[in-house]
Amino acid sequence: MMSKAFAAIALILPCLLLTQCDAVEKAAGRGNAENPAVAFDVAIEMTPAAAARFKATGDTLVVDVAYYGYPTEAARPKANGLHQIDLGQERVGVLPNVAKVHMPGGGLNQKGLTDIVDGDVMVLVDGYSITPDSNEDNQVRCSYYRDRLEMARSKPPVLKCDIPAND
Repeated sequence: MMSKAFAAIALILPCLLLTQCDAVEKAAGRGNAENPAVAFDVAIEMTPAAAARFKATGDTLVVDVAYYGYPTEAARPKANGLHQIDLGQERVGVLPNVAKVHMPGGGLNQKGLTDIVDGDVMVLVDGYSITPDSNEDNQVRCSYYRDRLEMARSKPPVLKCDIPAND
């Protein structure tokens, strides 16, 4: 007969593993189709301290892209509090030892392009860590990049990741 402790471990371990997979799946933004017309890469530079933290904790690196633009005169009522038109968001979760992350572009709402001046899409790219357990997220943070999508496609943005100064 199996001990209760062994049975509990046998039932809990797969649940914990599935929870980690689920967290990565949620961060990865699965379901966004590749859009080669707007897809771009993001370069990752990790300090030794950030790399050590990732290795010790098993965290996932999330690269988060917000697409937006500045409204045409007719679309101003649709603008958010920052006077921008939100065009979607995309998150890709990866293991932190990668040097490059591919953003597929499927999170960009193509229908909103008529609401922005000259169809000029802007991107805000950010990076941060998420933990597989009850530890606090954001133990590693990355610099952000903000520019036109056209610029991000011509030269990959670089996110520099490090441990926040107050840690």
